[in-house]
Amino acid sequence: MTGVRGVSWLVWRQHRTTLWALLAFTVLVAGFFLYGGSGAADATSTLAGCVDATGPTAPPECSQAVTDFQQQHQYPLRQPLQVLQLLPLVFGLFLGAPLFAQEVESGTYRTALAQSVPRNRWFRAKVTVPVVMTVLGAGAITACATWWWHAVPAPLGSRFPWHGSMPFAAVGPAPVAKALLVLAIGITLGLLVRRTVAAMAATAVTGAVVLFALEHVRGALWPTVVAQRSDITAEPAPDGAWILNGGLVDTTGRRVPESSECYASTDYGQCLAGKGITGRWTEFHPASHFWPLQWTQTGLCLAASAALIALCFWWTRHRLT
Repeated sequence: MTGVRGVSWLVWRQHRTTLWALLAFTVLVAGFFLYGGSGAADATSTLAGCVDATGPTAPPECSQAVTDFQQQHQYPLRQPLQVLQLLPLVFGLFLGAPLFAQEVESGTYRTALAQSVPRNRWFRAKVTVPVVMTVLGAGAITACATWWWHAVPAPLGSRFPWHGSMPFAAVGPAPVAKALLVLAIGITLGLLVRRTVAAMAATAVTGAVVLFALEHVRGALWPTVVAQRSDITAEPAPDGAWILNGGLVDTTGRRVPESSECYASTDYGQCLAGKGITGRWTEFHPASHFWPLQWTQTGLCLAASAALIALCFWWTRHRLT
């Protein structure tokens, strides 16, 4: 087997147990979300007149219907979405880290490089299989999870905000891009560490740090909106907004710190007015920023993945002997 197809088949043969296990995992998890999403979609159609009916003025029948919907379709979704945030680590640990580390550790890569297939084609064939598996596997799972999640927020409103780490980190295109990034991290560490178990451990730690960092900075990935209102009792942000920062302003519009003296006052508003404080300012992301934030994070992860794969390509050509 000297062609690229032969190398790809060899990669499949070398990692077939892991690939079959991941395929079965994908089918089971995607099937779970697909089943749950179909039930949520059917139930949502019966709540057309009770969208976001969660306040004290909501009709009793709507309040009970929304509560029942939450218990039957949101609660079963929460923990799976929380676990799904770790999905990128699965692909990085079991596909990325062992890909080159096993061959480098055992020395079998020398046999492959001694064949007539050039290094660039060998590298491309080696990387293509896990990349395709990651895109298809993570894509299928997150597509089904997104479908279930998409049916839930409309009737629940503020009970299930879009901007929380769950669901944001587990739906949309970003989880697929993060899976590719952690896969690339695993491949890179496998080449550098040259030991399979050590590379898997390093991938787990590095991948977790990267996922945490992406979650921490995602609010800065898209320009925020700043609004101001001459009212100290309410945030000047629309319903469903992701509020990042805020505070008080005086009569000139200048931002001023909170007044701790007024907290103990019997009339908080009158106390602030006496100090010349007449309004509030808020920095936020409206609900319409969900997809721009998703696609920006996706692009960032894909760019980092491409850079790491390029580094691995260079490494196999110049440092792997």
